[in-house]
Amino acid sequence: MREEAVVSFRVPRNQIAMGTEFRSTWLTASLQILRDNGLFERYLAELPRKYHDPILHSVAGVWLPASVCVAHYAACDMLGVPTHEVVQNGRDITRRLQKTIFSVGFHIAREAGITPFRTLGALHAVWHREWRGGDVAVFKVGPKDARLEIVGYAGAAIPYCRHGLRGIAMGMCELVCTKAYAQEIPELCTATTLGFRIAWA
Repeated sequence: MREEAVVSFRVPRNQIAMGTEFRSTWLTASLQILRDNGLFERYLAELPRKYHDPILHSVAGVWLPASVCVAHYAACDMLGVPTHEVVQNGRDITRRLQKTIFSVGFHIAREAGITPFRTLGALHAVWHREWRGGDVAVFKVGPKDARLEIVGYAGAAIPYCRHGLRGIAMGMCELVCTKAYAQEIPELCTATTLGFRIAWA
C-alpha cells in the first residue's frame, strides 16, 4: 500500500528546531519507575550533583531545560538496565500517564475511532503540550504497520532513552490492541532524531 501520513511535522523536517524545554511530568514518572525497581540510590550516584536539585525538587508540570532531560537519561543509562527491562519501563510509563498527559490525545483518538494509528497519532498533540521545540510525525506504511519519527530531541543518542521511547510507543498501541512490536530504523536514528517501525496484532 502507498504510505500515508497519519500526522505530519508542522514544518519541513529540515526546519524543525531542537527541543529546548520539557514538562517535568515525564521526569516524575521516570523517577518513580527507578524507585519501584530499587535503582534510585544508584541513579543518584550517577547523576551529576548540579542536577540533583532541579530533578529531585521539581513538581509535576513545570518547564525544565532539555539539558536536565539529557542528564537524567544519561544517568539512567549508566545503570546498565537490560534493554528488555527499559522497554517494559516505557510501557509502564504509558499506563501511569494515561490519565494525565495522554488524556487529551486519547480523547481526540476516541472521537476519530480508536486504532493504534490514532493513539500513535495522538503523540503529536502530546509532544507539543510537553515539549518546546522538536516534532513528531506518524506514517501508515501497512494495514497494521506504522513509522514513528521524532526530530529535534536532545536525548536521542542515549540508549536508555531510545529504548524507553520504543516501549512508550508500544504501550500506546497496546492500549487498543493485543500486542505491539517496535524496532529502531537505523537510518533515522541520530544524535537528535529517532525512527521506529511499529506493528501490532
